[in-house]
Parts: sequence; C-alpha cells; structure tokens
Amino acid sequence: MTNTPMQPNFLKFEVVLAHCEQRVTEPSLQAAMNYGRKMDFFDSHNKLSQSGELLAEILLPQYV
Repeated sequence: MTNTPMQPNFLKFEVVLAHCEQRVTEPSLQAAMNYGRKMDFFDSHNKLSQSGELLAEILLPQYV
C-alpha cells in the first residue's frame, strides 16, 4: 500500500483527537473537539492548528 499525502494528516488528526478524548469527562466526539478547540489544537474549521501539529509530532511515535 502506498502512502498518500492525506494519510499522515489523518493520522495526526486522529492522534490529537484521541488525546482530547482522554481529557474530557463526557466521552463524546463533540466534547473532545470542543476541548481540542479550547486548547488550540484545532482551528475553527476543525483542522489541526500549529499547536495541534506539534502535539501530533510528539504523540505519533507512541501509536506507530
């Protein structure tokens, strides 16, 4: 299988989202996304911010 440019971005997004899910008391996608936006990991368009990209780079080796 070949890696497409979208695959690394998807993995980064998923890793950051999983991190956010672990931090919220209410286990829901909405709560995790709200937490991620509040912590500036996601922008208003639900894309990784610069902080989210950095967090993904730190967390990704743990999941690969």
